[in-house]
Amino acid sequence: QQTPTPFGTTVDVTRILTEVRVVDDAGYPILDLGPEDFRVKIDGKRAEVESVSRIPTTREVFVKPGIPQPEIKMFDDPPIEPKPRLIVVVFQTDINLYRIKGVVRMAPQAADFVRNLASTDRVAFLSFESRLELSSDFTVDHDALAEMITTMEMLEGSIEPPRASSPRLGEHLNFKQARKAATMSDALEVVAQALAPIPGPKTLVLFGWGVGRYNRGHSITTPGVTNAIAALIAARTSVFSVDITTADWHTLEIGLRRVSEDTGGVYLKTHLFPDAAMDKLVRVISSYYELSIVPPPKLKHSYVIDIKVKRSGSRVYVRQNHPSGRR
Repeated sequence: QQTPTPFGTTVDVTRILTEVRVVDDAGYPILDLGPEDFRVKIDGKRAEVESVSRIPTTREVFVKPGIPQPEIKMFDDPPIEPKPRLIVVVFQTDINLYRIKGVVRMAPQAADFVRNLASTDRVAFLSFESRLELSSDFTVDHDALAEMITTMEMLEGSIEPPRASSPRLGEHLNFKQARKAATMSDALEVVAQALAPIPGPKTLVLFGWGVGRYNRGHSITTPGVTNAIAALIAARTSVFSVDITTADWHTLEIGLRRVSEDTGGVYLKTHLFPDAAMDKLVRVISSYYELSIVPPPKLKHSYVIDIKVKRSGSRVYVRQNHPSGRR
């Protein structure tokens, strides 16, 4: 009996599989792409796209108003059933006067986001202030989980979590390291390490006010963020940073942007139009493309993928640095 080869860990790489999200500026997915529409470079070298599959993750197909729905051949007979999503919600709290405003503003938005997810989605919830805490393991009881996502509950933690579903995040979470996590970067790395043994792609939605550290002289450093990003990539986890800060721009958003961009996620501001930001998030995560790529020869131990699409106004989100599995 042959042992299945783990994603991205073959010794002699013949194909690379990666998830890619292609949307317009408003986050509406571009649905009718084929191999000929993608241009891929790996470490600057052209690579062939062998096949493209669009993977829906919800039954709702988001099409921009006023634009005719394209013919999607992947939905012909037999139809493609949406893949249940593994979604981790992490909420960064702080009682600081300037940050608690964002917590109060976005907690109801986060609760509504969870409440309106597809019934088959597995959702876990963690909070971080001075340490990382697992409030609820993966569950399909979205209504009960949404009740936990309030400002008071995140600060006090008095509600019992809903019944857990498989897979179990808590089975892999290092609770000692979670208690010792002193920064958001540390917390993300701990979550990524817990997600790594769980197969398949995952979505991490970070409601946060910043990743990194502000230094005297108006400089920003991101200690630990490189390790966090590497762990998230290894766990096939894309981070969607929902910035809860009440400001047009702030220094700590640099870390939020970097974590999202490098893992194939999206950075969203919420201080002016939180409803629009959350609607965009829902659209972006509604589907993705899985690309099978023929890599160039002599692939390095790690490599960077650059993907472009021949469609005007399109935005492509893909994990930037990949382990090749070569030793």
